[in-house]
Amino acid sequence: MKKLFWAFGLWLVSASQLVAEPVYFGRDDAPRYLHIQSALDLASVAPLLSQFVQSFSDIRIGYEDINTKELYQNVLLHQSNGASLIISSAMDLQLKLVNDGFARAYRSSQTLQLPSFAKWRDHLFAFSFEPVVMVLNKAAFASYSYPKDRQGLLAYVRQQGEAIRGKIGTYDIRQSGVGYLLASQDARQADTTWGRLLEAFGSHSVRTYCCTSEMIDDVAQGRLVIAYNLLGSYAAQRVREDDRLVMVLPKDYTLMVMRTLLIPVNAPNVEDAGLFIDFILSRASQQAMAREGLLYPVNSEVSEQTDNLTLPPGPTRSIELDQQLLVGRDLLKQRRFIESWETALELGVE
Repeated sequence: MKKLFWAFGLWLVSASQLVAEPVYFGRDDAPRYLHIQSALDLASVAPLLSQFVQSFSDIRIGYEDINTKELYQNVLLHQSNGASLIISSAMDLQLKLVNDGFARAYRSSQTLQLPSFAKWRDHLFAFSFEPVVMVLNKAAFASYSYPKDRQGLLAYVRQQGEAIRGKIGTYDIRQSGVGYLLASQDARQADTTWGRLLEAFGSHSVRTYCCTSEMIDDVAQGRLVIAYNLLGSYAAQRVREDDRLVMVLPKDYTLMVMRTLLIPVNAPNVEDAGLFIDFILSRASQQAMAREGLLYPVNSEVSEQTDNLTLPPGPTRSIELDQQLLVGRDLLKQRRFIESWETALELGVE
């Protein structure tokens, strides 16, 4: 079991537990090496990595898939294992790394074209949107309509009562950086509804998870009937492959988080990290994301060409890269929010 301790307002884990085994792309004998640490599932980015090393055959990529919070801790503690590029959907943690001096500046024609809401101080760059969704077990709703929004979800949970005890899943915001971000944004967007949802989840013995993929697995197997606040690109891919699953983009509002890249301050290969940033922001890569149903592109001209991606049916609430994200990461505010979340969900402090 992981040994945890509280420092700098974060749960930190020992360095030996932060090491992952990279997956490699490109020639074994390539003279240059780009090490990427990322919280983006390999399935969603592998086609882009393959295209990159085809275009730049003298570069080999080592790709590590790491939890958002551990990813942040790696950079914070200078234990990134030689990574030159960091990719994460935990926008607030990424912004904090920049604000605290743990990222290098990078400027190119591609980054200069990004809209202001999608970059921060020439240090942090968004390349895709991520709608936040619910995933349902289709069989569990054979006699019920799918909830279309948060009020519908709340009504369903209350109606089912004991029948769904222990069968609701969501992120554990103590373990997941993006889970904390989504929960804090939900609290800002719909404070009353969010509070009622938390109470309903708590009274029905909600199960908490570190990762989207684990929640989806349990929904597919019927161990969960509902998973709340999942990353939409992962959910969309799984729903296309598994007819046991249903994805719902809430029509009251759909949160949109952005995936971002930064170059850590001690990056050993800044040149190729910048080359990859330009590559993934390019029109060709943005089109490939949409065409292959991998990710929702940040390029507004390409984002309309999303035939293979499900678009939100109602209003969207985009989380932008601005100073407000740092407020939620204030040590005291963070502690209070987590404590209120634990109380509402009837969870013991770990």
